Amino acid sequence: MVRRLSLLVVLAALPLLSAATQVQGEPTALFHGRGPGGFSLEGKTHQLRVEDDGKVLKVVVPLSGLQTGISLRDRHMREKYLEVEKYPDAVLSLPWSAVKLPEDGRTVDATAPGTMALHGKTHDVQVRYRLARSGNSYQVSGNIALDIRDYGIEIPSYFGITVQPEIETSTTFTAEHT
Repeated sequence: MVRRLSLLVVLAALPLLSAATQVQGEPTALFHGRGPGGFSLEGKTHQLRVEDDGKVLKVVVPLSGLQTGISLRDRHMREKYLEVEKYPDAVLSLPWSAVKLPEDGRTVDATAPGTMALHGKTHDVQVRYRLARSGNSYQVSGNIALDIRDYGIEIPSYFGITVQPEIETSTTFTAEHT
């Protein structure tokens, strides 16, 4: 169940660069879920790729790489909830026309409409993002709120602890955009 939430967060949080954009360094995609009594769950991965056809930017997160820090929970998330054998990736698609690129030395905070494909379903999402530009280099961070029920994902529950279906995803990475 934690695995499933982590995947969703990672997918949602990966916004904003193109095929003409090369991801630099180690990107991070996170998901954050909550449960009863202050229970908190976080999952992350450093695996993602960016695809660009010139009109649409796609951020692809392989879900099999999500980790929560507990291997049994990771296995349950991958196998039972996210079903990564059947649905290996989370894909955020953003039209380039909705992305505001800042001038050199500037930062832009904005929201853009996109779509999230997860667990065999696709839904409209709003991506909150920040782009800080230095020359051709962009520091990117993005957040997306998701409800896993929208994607047909069973609400994770283990030993009486049930995760809330609303999760937050976030991603940070640096990219070179030419």
